[in-house]
Amino acid sequence: MTSASDWSADAFFETPDRVSVDGGTTSAGDLWHGISPRWGHAMHTMCSYHGMFPAKVAHHFIQSYSDPGDTVLDPFSGRGTTALQSRVEGRLAIGNDLNPLAYVLTRAKTNPPRWDHLNKFVDGLERDFQSSTPRHLDVSPDIRMLYHDRTLAQLTFIRQRLLAKPMTTWTGDELMTAGALAGIMHGAWRRDGSSQYLSISMPNTFSMSPAYVAKYIRENGLEKIDQDVFERLRDKIARLYLDDSAGLPGETHHADAAALLAGSGHLAPGTVDLVVTSPPYLQVVNYGQSNWIRLWLLGIDEVGREQGKGRKQLNAVLDHHHTYSSYCEFMLRILLGIKRVLKLHGVAVVVIGDVKDPGKDDPLPLAAKVWDDIRARTGLRLLEMVEDDLPSQSKVSRIWGETKGQATNRDCALVLAHEEGSPQSARTVDWDEPWKDGGPDAAHARLRSLRTTLG
Repeated sequence: MTSASDWSADAFFETPDRVSVDGGTTSAGDLWHGISPRWGHAMHTMCSYHGMFPAKVAHHFIQSYSDPGDTVLDPFSGRGTTALQSRVEGRLAIGNDLNPLAYVLTRAKTNPPRWDHLNKFVDGLERDFQSSTPRHLDVSPDIRMLYHDRTLAQLTFIRQRLLAKPMTTWTGDELMTAGALAGIMHGAWRRDGSSQYLSISMPNTFSMSPAYVAKYIRENGLEKIDQDVFERLRDKIARLYLDDSAGLPGETHHADAAALLAGSGHLAPGTVDLVVTSPPYLQVVNYGQSNWIRLWLLGIDEVGREQGKGRKQLNAVLDHHHTYSSYCEFMLRILLGIKRVLKLHGVAVVVIGDVKDPGKDDPLPLAAKVWDDIRARTGLRLLEMVEDDLPSQSKVSRIWGETKGQATNRDCALVLAHEEGSPQSARTVDWDEPWKDGGPDAAHARLRSLRTTLG
């Protein structure tokens, strides 16, 4: 949409129409698919996360339906994409997630510490490790098979220091250390045998099952790399702080989203200008299994195996084993909660993935079907439905009970408002990146030095 103030400039200066650069498109045009995949703040790369949507999607809706100073909420914050994008665009960010890893990543991005303070904190950790007495490492074989003994000793020391107090009381330095470390816990080596990651060379940045990893190690003759955790951590932090991370201090909750939205937390009615969120793909992604190595870092053991204590503990909290009917009721509770916290003229964007039944070619438009079934009870109205199709996107398995629906390459964004609300029309989206390359000079210098060293 072009505003009247933009008309004269558009009339005299031609600008080429954007076209998809990743093969994807939406029902409203290319939108974010016409923007480089490299678009976004450096801190978005802290840690990969299953089910995440690109920063470009969050930016599109933040720019379309909010102004600087507005409050933006994501009750299923995942790796904190909406929270980070909101704060670097001058909004007040509020995040929430029950998954311990998601909570740490979101809170680290919602209110990041200063780069120089963080590096001093890491320096202090290293000095304390060097002066500590070596101890026997009481670590499960599943973790031990991934790391060199010296690397594991450093990892275990940092883990013990972090777990000396509850995660919800960690300082900004501790949160950012944990988040950055989670991002380098495992991944693929470079061709020359070097690596930015700490583990054996693993093909994925999410966690395959321990049995699969053990088999992969045997079949490929993988060796452990002697990594200095503190040096790799400093390198990771330098990359995260390449861009300016200034912004309003935000807040992060570690609560059940439905309960938080219903009023069990600190979210008062009618205080949120914009919601941008994607509810979990219930029974599509097991958030514990896909992150069992990183969850070990955060103090949750035995997550990788089906009958492990940590897996059962997380499944009881995160997995709801929904049939379609119970999924609709879950979404109704979420939308009623969103209606409660949303300002009268605010907007909510809820992204839901389509699924398909086994043996059938046509995907079930889950978002549209759920909305049709529950809309009369929500007190909300549909402003727009944006279908997003990305052929190269990879999603996994099923979404409900005995139906065993399979995820597809299509997401759908429901853009909602109060029935009686009158939100402003969507604003023009500016794809400029004013925060780009605005991080500490020392971070740039460290990266240049690292690249020179690696040739």
